[in-house]
Amino acid sequence: MLHDDANRKQEQAEYLGRVQALGQAIASAISAIEKYDRTRFEAHLAVQETICNRLTATNWKVLFEGTAPSLIEEVRQAHMALAQLNRVYAALLKRVRRSSGLIVALYRSHGEGYDRGPSPLLSQGHTWSCEA
Repeated sequence: MLHDDANRKQEQAEYLGRVQALGQAIASAISAIEKYDRTRFEAHLAVQETICNRLTATNWKVLFEGTAPSLIEEVRQAHMALAQLNRVYAALLKRVRRSSGLIVALYRSHGEGYDRGPSPLLSQGHTWSCEA
């Protein structure tokens, strides 16, 4: 029984650590977006995916049944902080997607609609003059 209790506490600590690590990975990804560092962003995205896979493999409600209320409150606070970061992250990604779309549209339309041939004004032999 004592061994099971120690094992359970270790699993609880690992779970809480993963939730906090996921929050840190999201914060780091946000920072990478702010600095336009695609390589770093992709690395943090891979870390997030790994942590999420590990978290979904754990039934945390069963893991924390009959646990001290202080530990449950700590897990709840970690989940709330993670939820807030997720909202910020989602809003940022939405804005980045929209901004990227605008930039792509700008580059795509650059030069379209302009005739590359000689200007009709120049072909008429028109000269500019200033009369006093």
